[in-house]
Amino acid sequence: MLLISKIIIKEWLKALTGSLFSLLILISTADLINGFLRGKSIMNVLLEYLLKLPDLTSKILPVTCLLATLFAFNRLKQQSELIAIFASGYSYALIYRLVAMLSLSLVGIQFLTLSYFEPLANSKKRQHIQKSKASEGKYLTRSAIDGGKFWYKTNNYFATFLFFEKDSKSLIEPVFYFFNPEGKASSIIKASKAYHQYNNEWKFVDLTELNNLDKDGFHQQTKYENKMIVLGEKAEDFYEFEADLTTLNFFQLNNFIKKIKKTGMNILEYQVLLMKKVALSWSCLIFALIPLGTIFNPNRRSASFGKNVTFALLFTIIFWSLFSFSITFGESGAWPPLLSVFLMPSLCFLFISYGFLKHRKLAF
Repeated sequence: MLLISKIIIKEWLKALTGSLFSLLILISTADLINGFLRGKSIMNVLLEYLLKLPDLTSKILPVTCLLATLFAFNRLKQQSELIAIFASGYSYALIYRLVAMLSLSLVGIQFLTLSYFEPLANSKKRQHIQKSKASEGKYLTRSAIDGGKFWYKTNNYFATFLFFEKDSKSLIEPVFYFFNPEGKASSIIKASKAYHQYNNEWKFVDLTELNNLDKDGFHQQTKYENKMIVLGEKAEDFYEFEADLTTLNFFQLNNFIKKIKKTGMNILEYQVLLMKKVALSWSCLIFALIPLGTIFNPNRRSASFGKNVTFALLFTIIFWSLFSFSITFGESGAWPPLLSVFLMPSLCFLFISYGFLKHRKLAF
């Protein structure tokens, strides 16, 4: 049995390696050519490619697992080795278990890619590519990421806020530190929320204002239930700040979601973003097990390379289309995040279980 397991492992890893490099070369070539056609320098094209590599890898790993299983067992069929394997007493259950164990290593790699390498690449991308001279004055930085505060600076004030909520166009827990032309602090404004009204006007709620900080004597503190204040930014200027969430690793993003949840704001979209990392990681296992339904017909005449490629393409297109469709419902709040993210992987797992149980009498 050990020898048979080694044969299957060898074939699966060979198919995995070949599929991975083939897909990576295909996608990388297209991406590099696209960069050169846009007139960018060699260094910029290579830099952008390296920063895109984690994202590209996360997209092709599940498909690679699918192709690895298809091609490995197709080869065993063509050489009539699959029939010999079953004749020796090697059960279908052992094959399912072996492929599942092999694919778990890809699940781990996928999780590391989505949770750590991709956020790191996004962070570098924001620093070296997306940051332009026009936006340097307001470019987002994060003070102590675990604390979850956004900071930016303009000509006459520093500002910090917990988060910008797109739906209501509001800043959560904003604090503005105004300074005079000499660079001395002149006033501080702190509020629970600030809602964008029109142009550059904002409506601050539960506001506390400290004035005369740059003058001799005591400062003046005033509280307002609501107050209109003109800022240098419109709501659209804060949309780019949300992109900073893609630079947080899995645990930092989870902590940030817990923090903003206390404010009562809508966090469904960010919960979906977090859960997607888990679902896409386990999709490697799903993609690896789906093609095993073909082993119940080990006759080599049923092994067609064209059929395998067609199946891989159709399944990939259908899965990602329906997965993206359900994710959209989750982000909009129509479906619970857990349902929208894990619906397709769960349906595929049920299909795999049904296929195996249907042939359980043959499996033992």
